[in-house]
Parts: sequence; structure tokens; C-alpha cells
Amino acid sequence: MNLKDFLKTKPLLANILLAIVSLAVFAYLCLLFLKVYTHHNQSIAVPDYKGMSHKEYVSITKKKHLRYEIIDSIYVEEARPGSVIEQFPSAASKVKRKRTIYLTLAAVSPEKVPMPKVTDVSLREAQSRLENIGLKVGNVSYRPSEFYNLVLEQRYKNKVVAKGEMIPEGTAIDLIVGKGLSGEKTELPVLMGLTIESARSILFYNNLSVGALVYDNSILTSSDSLNAKVWKQLPDPLKTEFIELGSSVDLWLTIDEEKLNPTAESDTLFDDSGDF
Repeated sequence: MNLKDFLKTKPLLANILLAIVSLAVFAYLCLLFLKVYTHHNQSIAVPDYKGMSHKEYVSITKKKHLRYEIIDSIYVEEARPGSVIEQFPSAASKVKRKRTIYLTLAAVSPEKVPMPKVTDVSLREAQSRLENIGLKVGNVSYRPSEFYNLVLEQRYKNKVVAKGEMIPEGTAIDLIVGKGLSGEKTELPVLMGLTIESARSILFYNNLSVGALVYDNSILTSSDSLNAKVWKQLPDPLKTEFIELGSSVDLWLTIDEEKLNPTAESDTLFDDSGDF
């Protein structure tokens, strides 16, 4: 039997045919499996998660046979804390089952940033410094000062805020700005025995400002500086009764009780020579 006759035998042809049919069936089953596995032509419309609470977005995700992942939280003043403010894919997008939806939530409170020093600079420079760190200018009020258009105080919640103090991002900082001297005068307050905060408040309400602060060698820690009290001031209220609006008052501070409560013999602010 030659090769041509051999190839025409029924067993060989049957085996070839069976192999072709088997391959076709296998290919069909593979395609069917892939279709079922990938949910071919079975898409789900992504829900609109925006504004949903934790309980709501967990429930809808489970109901839609989807998954979710929290990727970020951002503080938005008008948004309910913990609610969804952004999502990807967007609402109404078509996705397959078990697709992960990435959610961004509203933070409970804003991040905090260190307060920069914006005093002793122009109003424009102060605004630039605040905006560069994520803060903004609030109310700007003007008061008489020796320095025109110079920021005299930086305030948050109606209190002077120090450089480095942590402030919620986006906070508006109120600024007190100098408008030059007016020529009007006010009575010079006596500040001896007061803390720096109390002295600062009295000066502020008298349209005056704090000048130089001189801490003596009794001040060793930050706690000491907070508890320190004024024991000298310049101008001297014993010699100067009235002072021009906007003027600054220099203060000497200590925690030394002998300086704060001098004896009758040494109960003077300045010696006869004028030395401090």
C-alpha cells in the first residue's frame, strides 16, 4: 500500500476529523468560559456615591456587586464629615462586576499648618505669605501707627496668634495694619505687673502697640516667658501722661519677685541717671 492509499483509510480520516471537532469544541468552551468569567455584555452602571455616608456607600456597593477603596480625605467646609465628595469611575459609567470604585471622603477637620510671621511687613507681603501656606487674609483693620501700611498684629479668633502655632488650613487671619500717626493723643496706661498678653490687650484698646520686648536673665524656659510680667516700660508713665495714638511701648519682663515688688527704697522704674 502506497502513501496515498494509506491516507485514504477510514481510521486515519476519522481520527483527523475527531481531532478537528475536539479542537473546535475546546475553543468554544474556552470562549464561553471567558464570556461568563468576564461577564461579557453584562455591565453595571456606577452609582452616584457623592454625598453618601459610610453606611450608604457600603450598602450600595454590596448590592451592585462592586468593590470600593478609600484613597484620600479632603476637608470641605460645607460637606458632611465622612461623606463621599469624589469618585472614580464617575457616576453612570459602565463597569463589570467586582470593579473597584475609588472614593475620596470629606475629612472631619482640616489639616493644620504652622502660622507664619506676617507682622512687621507690608500688607501685600503678609497676604502673599499667608496664601503660600494655605491660609488667607480675613478682616483688615487700620489703626494709628508710627509705621504706615505695616502689619502690626496677626489675629485668629480675636486673639494674637504667634509664629509656629498650628492653624487649620484655609483659616482667615485678621490683620491690624498701621495707617500712620494722627496727631491725637491718649493716656499712657500703666502696665507694670501685667503679663504680656494683658499688656498687649490694654495697648490695643488704647490704639497703641507693643514695641521691644526685653526679657531679663530670670527667664529660662518657655513657661517662664508665658508667666513673665512687666516690671518696666518706656515711655515711663511717671514722666509721660499722654502719648500719640499709634505709638509703641517697650516692655521689660521678668519673673523675679524682687523686681515685680520693689521695696519702698527702690520703688522706682528708672534710676536718676536714666539707666535701665
